[in-house]
Amino acid sequence: MSTPKPSRETPDYGIDAPDVVRRFLMIGSVALVVNFAAPSLVALLPPGAALSFAGIARSLGWMGWSFVATACVMLWGSRVGKFRLRDKVLNALPWRGDERVLDVGCGHGLMLAGVARRLTTGRAIGIDIWRNEDQARNSPEATLRNLRLEGVDACAEVRTADARALPFDAASFDVVVSSWALHNLASDEDRRVAIDEIVRVLKPGGHVALIDIRHARAYASLLRAHGFMPVTVGTPNFLFVVPSRSVIARKPDI
Repeated sequence: MSTPKPSRETPDYGIDAPDVVRRFLMIGSVALVVNFAAPSLVALLPPGAALSFAGIARSLGWMGWSFVATACVMLWGSRVGKFRLRDKVLNALPWRGDERVLDVGCGHGLMLAGVARRLTTGRAIGIDIWRNEDQARNSPEATLRNLRLEGVDACAEVRTADARALPFDAASFDVVVSSWALHNLASDEDRRVAIDEIVRVLKPGGHVALIDIRHARAYASLLRAHGFMPVTVGTPNFLFVVPSRSVIARKPDI
């Protein structure tokens, strides 16, 4: 009787902002092709036009390498950097193992799986509206697959829900987390409503841990307005070129 071969499947947490990465690679590649072809093209032009075109080609070369390098940094952030920042942020929380945790905008389950590995008797729930513009191949099925491959599917689940209208009772979670999701909401008002919802479903004394680009200080101000203390804003991390920051805060006991 032959021994079954072990599965070679591995979790896939997706490429963040895939359209941006694709666009940067395409623009950069076209610019580099023109730059590399410039010597042959210059030979076909009149002297005055050749000089002008040579200058444009040099500029395209610099632009091409810049766009390709930016895309590569973003790919590294999706495949390596975001795992390191996730673990740093989750390690800063005082886990017991019995918490009920909500991941707002869970995507492929990066934070959700990280949380679930820290639980013993607790449970983690991830919610998302599953937009492919935010993450490539984003779907509940992809997230459930990752949870299964991580071996944490028994203590984690996913649901379809909007961050601005969380379908949970007030004070029903010990911890709420979110990573690179809230900035996808269109306006300051939408993000304010999402923070209000996070505050509503969090238990007194509970913790919130957010990672995002651009709006971290605004999140921190909103949490302070709700009486959260302490509220810690992390140093900028450039894993997606645009700085990412973390916000960790504790809801007051009363």
